[in-house]
Amino acid sequence: MIQMLACAALLLFPPSPAGGESIADAMKLVAAKDYDGARKMLGAVVSRNESDAEARYQLSRLLANHYRDYDEAEGMMEKAVELADGNAEYHFFLGTVYGAQAQVAGLLSKFSYAKKTRDQFERAVELQPDSVGYRLALLSYYLMAPGIVGGGVDKARVQAQEILRRDPCEGHMSLARIADSENELENAEKEYRMAIAAKPAEWRPHHMLGYLYLRMKRADEAVTQFRDYVRISPKDPNSHDSLADGYLAKGNSDEALKCYTHALALDPHFPSSVYGAGNCYEAKGMKAEALESFRQYLAENQKGPYADKAKERIEELEQQ
Repeated sequence: MIQMLACAALLLFPPSPAGGESIADAMKLVAAKDYDGARKMLGAVVSRNESDAEARYQLSRLLANHYRDYDEAEGMMEKAVELADGNAEYHFFLGTVYGAQAQVAGLLSKFSYAKKTRDQFERAVELQPDSVGYRLALLSYYLMAPGIVGGGVDKARVQAQEILRRDPCEGHMSLARIADSENELENAEKEYRMAIAAKPAEWRPHHMLGYLYLRMKRADEAVTQFRDYVRISPKDPNSHDSLADGYLAKGNSDEALKCYTHALALDPHFPSSVYGAGNCYEAKGMKAEALESFRQYLAENQKGPYADKAKERIEELEQQ
């Protein structure tokens, strides 16, 4: 949630009456990746007019998204909300900042931040009830948070139904996610298929249904879904990576390697394809190539999800 692009902000702002700095100029610096310059400029705008809620919002986004300075972003965003309580986006973003704080806080503070996150998401939905994005965030909170801080599957289902009324594809995706969380895999499959029917050109339900099939040991059907993903998004390395995972689940390392290689042609550093290619090379008895892939993965992803496995494979292959 907190990875929203800062350059997607409003493009036009009135120029500042004095000092030369403006939000619009700061956004140009963000677009040019001059984050330090943008931070300085937005800080100047806020200093000149402490009641400028929009400047505080844009500065908070920059602090959170680029600098990961959630403490300063929190204070800046709380003031923006105080200045403009009726702005749904301000409440939503403050909720994302609180959510980020909850991830790193101690136990007592974690619960406090979780409740604050919920309150801000609920307020955003209250102000803009037709926003699917805000409802999706609130659904995620209800689904992931324990009951002690206001979470609950029933609450998530209410949001899913509201989303369904506004966007059938997102609604069925949400219901599938809830069913999956409850280990109701057949219901999840049904909802993903309904999401596909509602929006055939959307890649995400194919992707999610494919991995659901892999978990259900239905590799052939997974491959079918991943092929559709590739058809819809041929330039996305993840689509080819997913198809490779499907073939690998079928034991077809040759086809899997072709797909991983295609993904790496699109993005030579795509982590899961680097690692997956190593598995394929090892399965084909190509020790040198397997070692090269595992070493590349480890060099580029020292804390990645496959880092420990890559280390194990390297150690075993080097001993052979």
